[in-house]
Amino acid sequence: MHRMDPAPELAFRRAMGAFATGVTVVSAAQPDGRLVGMTVNSLTSVSLQPPLVLWCLGDKSARYDAFASVEHWGVTMLGADEQKFAQRYARSASQDIPPADAEAFAAAYVLRAGVAHLACRTHDRRVAGDHLIIIGEVVDFRVKPGAALTFFRGRYGRAEDPGEEQS
Repeated sequence: MHRMDPAPELAFRRAMGAFATGVTVVSAAQPDGRLVGMTVNSLTSVSLQPPLVLWCLGDKSARYDAFASVEHWGVTMLGADEQKFAQRYARSASQDIPPADAEAFAAAYVLRAGVAHLACRTHDRRVAGDHLIIIGEVVDFRVKPGAALTFFRGRYGRAEDPGEEQS
């Protein structure tokens, strides 16, 4: 059903919210040694050969400078019980990752939490509309069992691990 809305951006956001996604935290080390994180649900696989993923960074994001030019970054795919991390790194005031919550993985840093991790090296950057598309080559990855955190229509949910036996 198409609906006219006086705020087209809000209407478009609502329409895109009907697409269920996983929830990730993208993380990167800064030149001063701080680790920063950002909740992202725009992660997309691009290619298998070479292994490429992309995510989108808003040009008005409080974290734009922290992520727009980094060469190495990590992705933590959050587990169903890790909503606190999604909420923490969605707020612009809480972008620093405490050292106890992170670990080095290949050439990147990831959260100790999560059901999967990717270590990426920036492959390309493209401006599209009001976002910077960051394409990364996956240099290493690992997967753990467990249910995943999801986001649908503005709410968090869970997707059960089909490999785990349900009780």
